[in-house]
Amino acid sequence: MGGRSAVLLAASLWLGILVGRRLDPAVAAVGVVLAVPLGVVGARARGRFGIALLVSSMALAGIARGGAGEAWLTRSAADLDGDPAPRWNAGRIVDHPWREADEPLAVVEVDRPLGSVPPGARVRVRLPPACDVEWGDRAELLATLDEPALARNPGGGSPRRSAHADGIVAQGRALIVRRLAPGSFAAPRATASRWRRAIEHCFERALTPEARELVTPLVVGDRSRLTPELGAELQAAGLTHLLALSGLHVAWLAELARRVIAVAGGGVRARAVAGAACAMFYAAIAGPLPSLMRAVATEILCGWARWLERPLDPLQALAVGTLALLAWAPGWADDLGFQLSCAATLGLITVGAGLTRALTRGRRPRLAWFCAPLVPTLAAQLAALPLLVARFSSLPWTTLAANLLAVPISGLLLAAAWLGVGLEALAPGLGHWALGACEVLASALRAVAEAAARAPLALLPVGHDPILVWLTGAGALLLVATALGPRHIEGKGPWSRPRVAALLGGAIAVALAVALAITACPLRPPPGRWWLVALDVGQGDALALGFERGWWLVDTGPRSPRSDAGVQVVLPFLRWAGVRQLEGLVLTHDHIDHTGGADAVLRGLPVRQRFAPAALPGLPGPGARYHARLVARGQVLAERPRILVAWPPHDTAFANPNPNLGSLVLEVGEGAARALLAADVDSAAEAALEIAPHVAVLKVAHHGARSSSGRAFLFHMCFHDAVVSCGRRNPFGHPDEGAIARLVASGAAVHRTDREGAVWLELGPDRARVVPWQRASAWNRERAPTPEATGARAAPARAAPLARPEPRW
Repeated sequence: MGGRSAVLLAASLWLGILVGRRLDPAVAAVGVVLAVPLGVVGARARGRFGIALLVSSMALAGIARGGAGEAWLTRSAADLDGDPAPRWNAGRIVDHPWREADEPLAVVEVDRPLGSVPPGARVRVRLPPACDVEWGDRAELLATLDEPALARNPGGGSPRRSAHADGIVAQGRALIVRRLAPGSFAAPRATASRWRRAIEHCFERALTPEARELVTPLVVGDRSRLTPELGAELQAAGLTHLLALSGLHVAWLAELARRVIAVAGGGVRARAVAGAACAMFYAAIAGPLPSLMRAVATEILCGWARWLERPLDPLQALAVGTLALLAWAPGWADDLGFQLSCAATLGLITVGAGLTRALTRGRRPRLAWFCAPLVPTLAAQLAALPLLVARFSSLPWTTLAANLLAVPISGLLLAAAWLGVGLEALAPGLGHWALGACEVLASALRAVAEAAARAPLALLPVGHDPILVWLTGAGALLLVATALGPRHIEGKGPWSRPRVAALLGGAIAVALAVALAITACPLRPPPGRWWLVALDVGQGDALALGFERGWWLVDTGPRSPRSDAGVQVVLPFLRWAGVRQLEGLVLTHDHIDHTGGADAVLRGLPVRQRFAPAALPGLPGPGARYHARLVARGQVLAERPRILVAWPPHDTAFANPNPNLGSLVLEVGEGAARALLAADVDSAAEAALEIAPHVAVLKVAHHGARSSSGRAFLFHMCFHDAVVSCGRRNPFGHPDEGAIARLVASGAAVHRTDREGAVWLELGPDRARVVPWQRASAWNRERAPTPEATGARAAPARAAPLARPEPRW
């Protein structure tokens, strides 16, 4: 085999792994039986027939490999029965723990099971703050472990699939860690750990926390200190890739090493060894991150080719490196970082190289000079576009301008950081000026990200229409194939008719995809109906209301130093639904579990109207902080369907200044299609509500607390469905068993976000029906647990899957 056949083999293996991970293990195992004879025959055959057999054999081997890996992960997690009791396990730390956050995060490979995890399984645990175990250490851990959850919200990723991509079976928290005797070959890992900790200590001493937030992930990949706000800004600006260790970091360090060796008089082979050694050094410092290992493998292959004094096509190097990595870690085929790294690199060496050649051969040097800086970003974004659309349901339209400024700044920041670390290693204080430059460069990078993210709809929501994903995928594939073309020694050759057709087809497909993205319409309920979506934001509330005229949001979920429901749940859902403007935002009261994500939502989407409870004695409320209109009982916020404020009354003085008592309670809809959103009020406020009975849906007050959902109130109102929004294993014990018993006794079908994930209800003349949102997801193919499996009572009817809106041309 010759030419670029490795590209076909890598693509077939990758596709086979993806298919095998989603097939029944017994079906996937058949691939082994067929792969071996096809591979033997294909190796002996010649020409295209032999290549076709080898490609088929590789695809079948990938199916078998992916199916076996997924089956093993599933079996390993079978004994995790959800019991929160801590259990002992012993194992080895297989990666550098992330220590920038308050609690270190480590991956442990169990080698002596004392609990429910089998040998060889990997678990991700948060360590006690003072724990100092390092990569390669063996330890015993008393930890609470649980299987990662399935997809919990529309538009959100699947924690379980992401964990399985890294080979993670369970996750949890370690309460006690006891270091054991080190295992074999611990010295190299211990040395790498000391180097990494020295680098982190240097940054901790010399940099401010704001600069460390960018410098540490840029150099060693530890993003645990990254705040949700900065992460959202980088994503909106299309700059997240700068902090994902990949080819940019490895290529920079390897090129620096090669130039130093060249200045010292080293030959081609010496420079090749220096580049490969720097790549392996970076892997030792940062750990086996998928995107970084892709770049390391490519650099080592290129160095090997230089040592042998043989030419190596960059595309061939990418394919061979990807092939080797997927054979070693098949789960990386599902890793989004690895996918984006490979796609961006493919775009750079195909579309980027083609555009560069076209510009250099043109007769307009000024145009070439102007467009040349945009080519790398344009080529990488074009190749990664299908993944971005499928996973994030949005397009970062400011990314070209942002990357034009941010990429040089990040390159200088990376150089200054490494130079400062090197000088500090020679003599403490010698690198002070370089680390001081890091402060300026980090501030500049942050300013670029903030400016790009503040542009109107910097992340343009495009919805989840699979036609858009297929169009972008077909366009990118055709343009990549066009840029490849036949190889010629002079770098140019005639354009065949198929190549011209591929260019035109790719350009048309991308243009149609862009037009479809720009004109995408948000999801709308059927005529005469409306939607209530209780998002799973953990211990908090975030309710999305979908009407024919647009979408409303009632509360925005919680926020903590490590998470923001607005960034991680609410905005991804709204982008998945194609929402580009909120008709109204209602903040029921001033508690962080209800208003925590408000800042992120207001940054991410325009909001026409904002509402909050009126300021009461001792209860100022969130109105002034968010510039919201203050409302009280009897006021109508919207018509068709009607949104009526049912609580609190005007000028009421509460004896206990608790924001829960002054929560906004809303009655939404009319007739049989009404819902009562009870916020966090108690049973006394429920009894004082002036609401007509026979309401279809109750958003249970105060997350199902004991003080709410009074028996008389429930039996008087006769709710058809009740939705409890609460976090799994929350510290408050919500929902209360007595409250759930009262809801069930009243005849309501109970839905819980801690067990079912997001609850999507469609309300109409026939009351409420459950919408199976999992079927409408173009990215997640997993089924969330049914209400029967979680112990909740199911609603008697289910609505049809979501209908996608027609594009507005």
